[in-house]
Amino acid sequence: MRLFLMGCVLAVVVSVSGCRKQENPPNAGAVRVLVSYATFRPGCLTLTVTDVDEPSRTETADIRMEPSARSDVRTVAILGREGWSRNLRLTATANERSCNGPVVARHEVTTQVPTVGTATVELDLRALDLDDDGYVTSEGAFPGSDCNDDDPAIHPGATELCDGVDNNCVNGEADAPGGATYYRDADGDGFGDPSALPNLSCTPPAGYVLEAGDCNDQNPNIHPRQTELVCDGRDDNCDGFIDNDPFDVGTQCQTEQNCAGSKQCASTELTTCVSSETPREWFVDEDGDGQAGTSVGLWCANPPQHAVEDNTDCDESSRFVSNTATEVCDRLDNDCDGQVDEDLAGCDTVAWTTANATPSSIVWETVAAYPGNKGWLAGRDGHVAHVDGGTLTPVADCPGQWMSSWVTNSGRVFLGNSAGKFTTRLPTDTGACVNVNGPGSASINGMVGFESGNSVALYAVDSQGRILRWNYEEGAPTQAAPEELTRLNDNLKSIDGTSPRTLFAAGAEAQGGTNHPVVWRGPTEDGGTWQKEALGNVGSTEFLFGIQVLSPSHVYAVGDKGLFLERAGTTWSVKPAITLPTSAPADIRGLVAFGSKAIYAVSSGTNNIHFFNGTAWSTAFAPSSPMNALSGTGPADVWVAGHSGALVRWRP
Repeated sequence: MRLFLMGCVLAVVVSVSGCRKQENPPNAGAVRVLVSYATFRPGCLTLTVTDVDEPSRTETADIRMEPSARSDVRTVAILGREGWSRNLRLTATANERSCNGPVVARHEVTTQVPTVGTATVELDLRALDLDDDGYVTSEGAFPGSDCNDDDPAIHPGATELCDGVDNNCVNGEADAPGGATYYRDADGDGFGDPSALPNLSCTPPAGYVLEAGDCNDQNPNIHPRQTELVCDGRDDNCDGFIDNDPFDVGTQCQTEQNCAGSKQCASTELTTCVSSETPREWFVDEDGDGQAGTSVGLWCANPPQHAVEDNTDCDESSRFVSNTATEVCDRLDNDCDGQVDEDLAGCDTVAWTTANATPSSIVWETVAAYPGNKGWLAGRDGHVAHVDGGTLTPVADCPGQWMSSWVTNSGRVFLGNSAGKFTTRLPTDTGACVNVNGPGSASINGMVGFESGNSVALYAVDSQGRILRWNYEEGAPTQAAPEELTRLNDNLKSIDGTSPRTLFAAGAEAQGGTNHPVVWRGPTEDGGTWQKEALGNVGSTEFLFGIQVLSPSHVYAVGDKGLFLERAGTTWSVKPAITLPTSAPADIRGLVAFGSKAIYAVSSGTNNIHFFNGTAWSTAFAPSSPMNALSGTGPADVWVAGHSGALVRWRP
């Protein structure tokens, strides 16, 4: 079979032509195709012929049209062609605007080419362009591109305007001058969901906003342009980081123990530094024996100054005890083996010795020992004496009621009397005492000094609450006068410290006409002030008469009615009282301490020298006369002095 063009000539393999004029059919069989269209102007008409028996045989040709016609009928003649079957499928299509435009109409029929004569086939193409703007309506089986076929001003070729109308049928008003992209804001926080389909419009649609960036559009508390609200494992401000500023979760940090870690949420409002490192315990030396035993806590790095990891001191209250010390006869467990004075022949039988000055009416109020089995005694009615071993040498002319003393390692003694005066002398001095006026006239009841080369800084307290300092320079042609540092308006009886930065003073304060124990701590830095210590409920009134500082964490004070106080760390507590044989509490007049387990004291109501072993009091020795004052260079060199000119010593 062969296909030939009938009518208007178009040189194609399948001869197809659109002719308005009817032509006579050929002698051979043919098919006349009438292609009609109405209510639109096709941009392109095509006819496709397909061999039904062999669909791979197909030919397509354009059909010529009258551009001005909105309705028309075009005639096409199809002749048989060699190699083709007589069974044909005819498909007519119409495109909008051009052959590249969308197909807006299609009609397909199946027919057979007669052997002779002509068969007529009608193909009807229908599409709507009611506003005759050249664009077919977007509704129907083969939609065109006109989104409003009732308005010739609205079509894809129109210019978009911000007038509430999609003039060019593309993305609403998004492409209009002045249009914008809006984002769905489901939670009403003013920020849209960037992952949702945006809306392009000249005006914001309901529920849409201009700014996107909301990473959780279901929670109004989560949106950009804010700080992280809570520490909760969520990105509250949509900056791509979870619980950052101000929580800074995940950032590097150091724990309180200086362990490297990272910040984590501790609650919705707080973070904590969490580390996988295991801190280690560190220790410091408080008692000055070179061995550390006081724990300063657990640390990974940079522990407190001078801290070490080895605990080599079982008693940080005493510089005479450590793991490396040698056991000596002194009533202490020097070597930390849990035993006291073990394997020391004759230690249990060491006796106290007594030396009595003459006349027997002498009353010693103060004693100060220094190295070399030497010391000073001073007391009432101008009595002052130097002690060298078993030799007691009185000072011939030293008038005054001497109440307090302190001595340097070289033997220079400083004395304070009941009239607020000082004096000082060396063991080699032969002349009379030279009294030095203090700032006041009240009794100087206690003193302590600190040596630095040839200089001495002497601190003292008086009955009117003065804290005094006398800077003395050995060998200087003139000396500075004692000065008042501050006045606490309490009756102070004793002062002690291991340095000028660890001073403590004790006495009594008047409250409603009644005296109550009081302890003050000195400044710990330049420019600081004296601070009253919180003693708590000590259950006693009247005075504290003695205080001794072993370290800032180990301070002991004694006073009336058996009151015995200990400062451990920063907390004061009441320790066991000294009681008389009548079970009444004794008034403790003084103490000397060499550690928490080696404290000596003297009291009223008995002549006994009392010893505290860390748990209970016992009688160390019973002199024949009352004792007033104690001193010592160590636990194996104890000095006690009092009435009848008595000096009692224990020196194993």
